[in-house]
Amino acid sequence: MIGIIDYGSGNFMSVCNAFNLLKKPIVTIKSKEDFSKCSHLVLPGVGSFGSAISKLRKMDIIDSLNEYVKVKKINFLGICVGMQLLADTGNEFGQHAGLGYISGVVDKLTLNNEDLPLPHMGWNSLVNQNNSPLFDGIDKEATFYFVHSYHLKTNKNIKTVDTIYGEKIIAALSVDNIHGVQFHPEKSQLNGLKLLENFTNL
Repeated sequence: MIGIIDYGSGNFMSVCNAFNLLKKPIVTIKSKEDFSKCSHLVLPGVGSFGSAISKLRKMDIIDSLNEYVKVKKINFLGICVGMQLLADTGNEFGQHAGLGYISGVVDKLTLNNEDLPLPHMGWNSLVNQNNSPLFDGIDKEATFYFVHSYHLKTNKNIKTVDTIYGEKIIAALSVDNIHGVQFHPEKSQLNGLKLLENFTNL
């Protein structure tokens, strides 16, 4: 059972639809009681870091999220802002404490090339896909859809899947049961669906 956290993120329904296409059973998580039904957890994300973490706190589910991810070690996937929330701190519209699952910080993209607009929006290829089991069976030339102006920077020696947009960007990471993707698999057509299927098979 795939638990998808509903805290008002704009891509919640498209993530649900993607798992429905894969014919995977899903449950909407709106309270701490919903976690017990799940074998996997997904945290969607569209919008700002501070707003997203504030909404999770208002739902009073962070302690339950920590229990299932950090103690019970069920597989967790953060998507876009959902991945950024894994960091210790986010610096979007002020400084905000994150979930702290991945040691690092979320900062604005640094673009020295005036031809590169913000937000970073569009299809990008990736490198080092073998650093995450999410990419098993996905072509090395595959592209994925990004929409973001901020990105996670880890200060630990973590193996990551990367892309380039003015600077190296962590496109995805997997540390034990904790996984994150900066792009939107639910908008990345067949490659995105394959990635979500890989996640459900972990």
